[in-house]
Amino acid sequence: MNKMARMLRVAVFLAVPCAHAGPAEDALARAAELRTTLQAQQERITRMEAQMQNQGVIGLLNQIEALKAEVARLRGFQEEQAYQMDVAEKRVKDLFMDLDTRLNQVKELANRPMPAQADTFRLQTAQTLSSVPAAAPPVVVDPEAESRAYSAAHTLVKSGKYAEAVQAMRAFMEQYPSGSLAPNAVYWMGFSQVNLGDFPGAATSYQKLIDDYPTSSKAPDAMLSLARARIQSNELAQARTTLDQLIAKYPVSKAAATGKKLLATLN
Repeated sequence: MNKMARMLRVAVFLAVPCAHAGPAEDALARAAELRTTLQAQQERITRMEAQMQNQGVIGLLNQIEALKAEVARLRGFQEEQAYQMDVAEKRVKDLFMDLDTRLNQVKELANRPMPAQADTFRLQTAQTLSSVPAAAPPVVVDPEAESRAYSAAHTLVKSGKYAEAVQAMRAFMEQYPSGSLAPNAVYWMGFSQVNLGDFPGAATSYQKLIDDYPTSSKAPDAMLSLARARIQSNELAQARTTLDQLIAKYPVSKAAATGKKLLATLN
């Protein structure tokens, strides 16, 4: 009887683990499924973080380009104001010099004795001069009119009306090809062409500035912009050559410092 009881207890003991084997396996399977889900979510989070980081870099690059454009705009505005001040100062000096000259002439005439033959001499002089063909008067450029024309064209650049700005700068160059603002006009014409996506046209404008106005303060910036325009046109060899020339010709300029960094990305 005792032997039978012991056998029953053993049977019950062995039966208990078997009764719980099914739920344990389910729990293990559920845990494995949760681990797989968590791993998939972690991978997704990693991908999203990478995308957000890339978008952040792109946004930062866009901000940098926008800041560069703003700096260029402010630099042009500063140069324009400086030119207008120079024009005003020169005009005042010219007026004082002219007034001083006139006063000296009046003094000389007042102190000069008039000879008896003065009328005859003036008549002979007038007859002699009348027989000489009159020379064509020199072309006089009005600095104020030149400044107004440039300011009107530059306002179009600052307003983002690049197509109109190109036409206005081209018209300015036709009217004032030798003016002191001619290099600036060519530079901003190229700047507007870049913003219109006309990279070959911009390259032509920047090259004109470099060739025609090599001593202009805009020449280093024009060479850097020319290299960028050629990169946009996939003319990488020409871009490298232009950057090499920029660094050699204007080694201490800000444009040369930027050109070295740009050249490093191309090599």
